[in-house]
Amino acid sequence: MVDATTFVTELEAKHLETFRQLVAAYVTGLSKESMSVTDALKLELRAVVEAVEVAALWLPDSDQLAMKMALATRCGDCAQHFAVIVDRLGALGVAADSFDPRHGGYSKLFAFFRSPQTTEERTAAGFLTLGSLTLTRFEAVAAFCDEKGDPETAALYRGLLSDDERRHVDAGRRLLVAVAETEESQARARRSTYRTVEVVGEVQDPALLRKFLLRSLKKT
Repeated sequence: MVDATTFVTELEAKHLETFRQLVAAYVTGLSKESMSVTDALKLELRAVVEAVEVAALWLPDSDQLAMKMALATRCGDCAQHFAVIVDRLGALGVAADSFDPRHGGYSKLFAFFRSPQTTEERTAAGFLTLGSLTLTRFEAVAAFCDEKGDPETAALYRGLLSDDERRHVDAGRRLLVAVAETEESQARARRSTYRTVEVVGEVQDPALLRKFLLRSLKKT
């Protein structure tokens, strides 16, 4: 067994290429379905809502005070992100009352995140793995927005969204180092990471993304 710091460093490095492949597939899916910048922002809103709900779900039964505060911070940041993204959509001509990101249904990723119980599982999956993947996705979507002629939205992805996500990843890294001190805890973190990567790959099917967007439209 390696020490906790080495374990976390190796765990992060192991999936970097997979993250790039998953993000490339995601952006390809956006193009394949002829999605616009506003479509990408709507998909982001669903991710933000699910992030709030996961953090709220995990917070009450988390034993470590640092974990509770990290989850509370995530809830607050995501609430701010929701408002900022809604404002950006409004500036692009999409009324806030024209859709509801909850109407498309919860993703399979959200369903998976209901199962982790330990701090090492939750930090490895929700903070470190998904957070690192999200940072990679933000940069790719920013480039997508640039290509669509929308530097303002690209700046949002590279600025506020990325800055906050990076802080959450850093917090998750510290939390995982603090608890991944046994073979059992490292094994749980490793399994949680692998499963997160698998599920993200499954939920990025372009047809599923388009289906969500259609379902999220409010009936008039």
